[in-house]
Amino acid sequence: MANILDQLMDYLMANQADPATYLFILFLFCIAAAIILPIPIEIALIWNPGLFFPVKALVMGLGKGTGAVAVFLIGAKVEHVVKRFSRWGWFNWLLVKSEAFVRRFGIFAMYIIMSIPGMIDTIPLYLFSIFNQEGTLMSLRDFALANLLAGINRAFLIFAIFEILGIKLFG
Repeated sequence: MANILDQLMDYLMANQADPATYLFILFLFCIAAAIILPIPIEIALIWNPGLFFPVKALVMGLGKGTGAVAVFLIGAKVEHVVKRFSRWGWFNWLLVKSEAFVRRFGIFAMYIIMSIPGMIDTIPLYLFSIFNQEGTLMSLRDFALANLLAGINRAFLIFAIFEILGIKLFG
C-alpha cells in the first residue's frame, strides 16, 4: 500500500506545472481519501505554491464533499450488515457508544472532527454514515455540505498554522 501511495504522491508532484491537472488530481485524491485511502491529504496543499491557496482549499472541500456523498450511500447500504456483529460483546459496546455519539452530536460533531488537520477521513465518515439510522439523523445534503465546509476549513487551518510558522504556501 505504501508503494502505491508513494507513486500517487509522485504523480501529483510531477503534475505541478499544469494547474488544471494538479487540481483535478487533488480533487480525485480527496474523494479517494474519503472513501478508501487512510491518509491525510493535506500534504498536497503544501505542494505547488504557485497555485492560489484558496483555489486548492475549495478543490479540497469539493473533493471531500463528493467523497462524503459516496460514503453516505455506502454506509446506508452496510448499516444492517455491521449491526449483525452486535452479538459480539465488545463490538456491541462499540456500536452502542458510537451510535450514541452520532445521535447526540450529529452533524456538528462530524463537522468538527472533519475539520481537524491531519485527521484521516475514512473511519469517521463511515462511522457517521453507518450510525445515521438509515438517513434519519443527517440528510445527504447536510452530510455533504458539512464535509465540503470542513474540508475548506481544514485547508485554511493548515494555512494559518504555516503562516504562524512563517512559511508561505503561495505567492
